[in-house]
Amino acid sequence: MGNKEKILQLMSNLESENIERTRAFDKADKMGQAICAFANDIGDRKQPGFLLLGVEDDGTFSGKRITDEQLTALAGFKSEGNLLPPPSMTIYHESFDEGDVAVIEVFPSSYPPIRYRGQIWVRIGPRKCLANDDDIHILEEKRLHSATRFEIMPCIDSSLADLNLELFRNNYLPRAIQAEVIDEDSRPIEEQLAALRFYDRQHKLPTNLGMLLFGKHPEMFIPSAYIQYVKFGGSDNGSDILAEHAYKGPLLQIIDEINSFVKVGIAAPRPVKISALQEETISIYPDWAVRELLLNAVIHRDYQIGNAPIKFYDYNNIRMELSNPGGLYGQANPDNFPYVNDYRNPLLAEAMKVVGYVNKYNRGIAKVKTEMEKNGNPMPLFDVNKLTEFRVTLLPSTKLQLVPVHEELKTKNDELFERNDELNDELNDELKGLSIETAARLYRIIANNPGLQRKDLAKLLHVSISTLDRYIKTLSKKIEHRGSRKTGGWFPKS
Repeated sequence: MGNKEKILQLMSNLESENIERTRAFDKADKMGQAICAFANDIGDRKQPGFLLLGVEDDGTFSGKRITDEQLTALAGFKSEGNLLPPPSMTIYHESFDEGDVAVIEVFPSSYPPIRYRGQIWVRIGPRKCLANDDDIHILEEKRLHSATRFEIMPCIDSSLADLNLELFRNNYLPRAIQAEVIDEDSRPIEEQLAALRFYDRQHKLPTNLGMLLFGKHPEMFIPSAYIQYVKFGGSDNGSDILAEHAYKGPLLQIIDEINSFVKVGIAAPRPVKISALQEETISIYPDWAVRELLLNAVIHRDYQIGNAPIKFYDYNNIRMELSNPGGLYGQANPDNFPYVNDYRNPLLAEAMKVVGYVNKYNRGIAKVKTEMEKNGNPMPLFDVNKLTEFRVTLLPSTKLQLVPVHEELKTKNDELFERNDELNDELNDELKGLSIETAARLYRIIANNPGLQRKDLAKLLHVSISTLDRYIKTLSKKIEHRGSRKTGGWFPKS
């Protein structure tokens, strides 16, 4: 059956409870609520729901024509991040003499409850409405019964003590839940974690997702949960190793650390003359593109394949390779990449969106290509044909004359990573209530980005200005403020 015949059949079926009709193509909230309700499938029909656009309630054509802008907006429902975690759906449209019709086909989610702009919608018979407490409980029970995927399986041999609860309370929770709801929530921490899929009530264990995001040492329970950086002196893995570092710990901390390192240690921006009176700042690799590709690796990797980490290999100004275990997933395949995307770890993708590391879904590759072109880099090379690995290769900017300097680079990188490893021991006696991990991270950010102002530091640490001031006071022996209060910044003490 073709799309036209299918659409006509759906339009004529006025009795079905899994069909909703609307005459307009631009009612974003109404459409988002309907998609959310179909994905939650509270009636457990296990059948897709259909949202028909351009159709009257009586099943006749509204006579409207859909514009290119409206089609683009419909496609945006899959990528804007207002529906979390992202449900699976397909969109198609057809033109008839009587008018245009677009169909959004929504499949029941394995990860309910789905939220649209933070609210949970369900479908009761032919009508949709906001979920009440009993509805939410039913949806959470459905999720537990279908918990066969890695993210929401219990993390065996772990315990609540293995999670950094301060990171959950102070960094994640305020971004995921409205402040007034948090203030009124008197439930124990286990229940708060479970409501966001980070804790398994039945087994009384953190989930794998909770361990990845907040685990103090997630690699002890999920051996592949870290990122390995290696800088080689030549063009292959047999070359001398100039520097290496394993980024381990909760994802919400190591991503900030990697961001700082990529900006300073990888991008290495420098001025390049483009005329006698004008310069342009060029990086070896644009830091935004490298960061985005690393985030993609974190979100899309298969954490159940062996013990191999995400590999972040730098071949000393010759090329850079990023690879992660797990090939393309679901609807994505070598023929439709990068235009079709699917999520092996949709809840991890949701968490990255909540904390602001991801702005829009399925837009990263296109932006990476744009950033590479602007910086003078050749287009990235994607190897998507392997079943168990996804790899991307980056080549340096053609606007720079790059000459590898082996010993100098080795010394510089060794000093950087040795200093990072020593921070915890040096600060241990001076913390006075500030966690070692947070203190070390604050010092690293200032050391790698000297001159940052308070508002920038607070943003990088995901804390308020008042909390940052308390942290800074604790580290007063290690950092100092230079310049005026308005325009000055923070620097490591010499």
